[in-house]
Amino acid sequence: MDDELRRSQLTSKQRTEAGAAAEAVGAAIGRKTFDCARPVTQECLAQQARRRMFPATNNPEQTTDQIRQTLTAAGFTDIVVRAAGPADPAPRHAIVYAVSAGAGCVVGHLDASGRGGVQQRVLGALPGGRCLA
Repeated sequence: MDDELRRSQLTSKQRTEAGAAAEAVGAAIGRKTFDCARPVTQECLAQQARRRMFPATNNPEQTTDQIRQTLTAAGFTDIVVRAAGPADPAPRHAIVYAVSAGAGCVVGHLDASGRGGVQQRVLGALPGGRCLA
């Protein structure tokens, strides 16, 4: 069954609340992946250049831990970060993350290296109140 069909429907107020959390989650992950927000600042471009000079290891477990630490440091407490499984709303070999946001969830994924490619959505919870199966 499609992941979205199993999820609860959010009211407009719940979607707004989860949307605010999604902005904060996106900002935290953007700091980790160094995706520059618009308008792009010189500081962000300099951080990207340093990142290219000292590339991350292509270790998905390490990236998963770093994303979890990043979200925890941003103040989120109900977090799941893991390699995407077949039931997850993410491509194979991606790192999927979910953050509980009131009645909703911020669910996203990025490539296994932790480099960009971040896709994120606000969704209702699955049965039982979980954000990921």
